[in-house]
Amino acid sequence: MLPLPEQLDLAEAVLCLGAARLFLLVPFRWLVRLIGRPQAGASCSAAVLGTDESSTATAVRRAILRVAGRLPWQSSCLVRALAGRMMLMRRRLPSVLQLGVRAGDAIELSAHAWLQCGEIDVVGVESAAEFTPIVAFHA
Repeated sequence: MLPLPEQLDLAEAVLCLGAARLFLLVPFRWLVRLIGRPQAGASCSAAVLGTDESSTATAVRRAILRVAGRLPWQSSCLVRALAGRMMLMRRRLPSVLQLGVRAGDAIELSAHAWLQCGEIDVVGVESAAEFTPIVAFHA
């Protein structure tokens, strides 16, 4: 059995992933007001985190990744990044949520979202190198 703090993190991740999925139903201009101030391009200045903050951000990452694949709905990279952002904001930790695009052939365009908290890659950063950042939201 998991320790109580981990169980609580997992329960919070379920709630935040569900809420993030619902947020996708609102117009994007409303969502922008909730996720932070936008800055064009790859503006990913990492805040320096203390040891406790780094372990907290890592716990958020672990909870999101552990829960997202086990839910009855699909949690896209944007849903995971939004859920992670909510969890980090509740803990008053700074983060940068980035959106990027990748051009395929003439008619294919892919998008990706990723989230960083200081030097911690919370969600989606492992795939981010393939994408050109277009906007970063700081909180």
